[in-house]
Amino acid sequence: MHKILDEIKSASVKNIILDTDTYNEIDDQFALAYAMLSPERIKVLSVNAAPFLNSRSTSPADGMMKSYNEIANIMKLVDPDAMIPYYKGSERFLTDKSKPVESEAADNIINTVMNSDERVYIVAIGAITNVASAIIKCPEIASKTVLIWLGGHAFTYKDTKEFNLYQDVMSAQVVFDSGIPLVQIPCNGVCSEFRTTIPELEYYLRGKNDLCDYLVDIVSSYAQKPYGWSKVVWDVTAVAVLTQPAALSYAIVPRPYVTSEFRYAFDMQREHYIYVNKLSRDQIFADLFKKLSNK
Repeated sequence: MHKILDEIKSASVKNIILDTDTYNEIDDQFALAYAMLSPERIKVLSVNAAPFLNSRSTSPADGMMKSYNEIANIMKLVDPDAMIPYYKGSERFLTDKSKPVESEAADNIINTVMNSDERVYIVAIGAITNVASAIIKCPEIASKTVLIWLGGHAFTYKDTKEFNLYQDVMSAQVVFDSGIPLVQIPCNGVCSEFRTTIPELEYYLRGKNDLCDYLVDIVSSYAQKPYGWSKVVWDVTAVAVLTQPAALSYAIVPRPYVTSEFRYAFDMQREHYIYVNKLSRDQIFADLFKKLSNK
């Protein structure tokens, strides 16, 4: 894991597949745009739509398709001439740890990773179904990739009943047990510090371009209170692992088991992984705002 962490921190451009439930909230849109606007650190090979189920979707399949369409919308706003392929993901969550959910996205992960002469990073910012299905279908990908996943909560939190993990705990179990090199960005207790406000977004982004106006508008649509309201832009931090690696603090620790009760179970003999335990909010937002407003 030390070698992987050194590679992450190096200045080399990383090839990535972004796996995203883009329509779920407002943060995936920022993350996709940020990745596309960071060619000095990232080459986006492709984008996968991930399933989700909440008040913004009627089923995991509906959430995936809405995310698929939102990927196209954001890519057009970032660069109308972008030629980045994007793929439909899983239409349901995993129900058997030995049977993958078939999808274009899972096959895209397998084909891209196995046919690449360079390491491919998977940056996953939704339910981890597509990635788990790819691992079940082709376990060999684990030795040729690094997975960066925003999911679960911090070890110090009361449980790990977090949206990305809670939707598909079985896929999280597959990933944690697979041995794939893994970087985890926990939500509550770590990533929950990555907050912005409507006045800040209006100041830095409003009127800069159509993309910026769209992003400000979708955050404004979430505003719940007239005073003192802020919004976590969770998923940007997963991209920041590669764009601003010095803005995050890392620990190399034994990977936990993920239980069906949405808790961690620890075994000090388990294979190690990289656990993000702190981040510099200002440093990441500075890079994000500059790139969005100057695109």
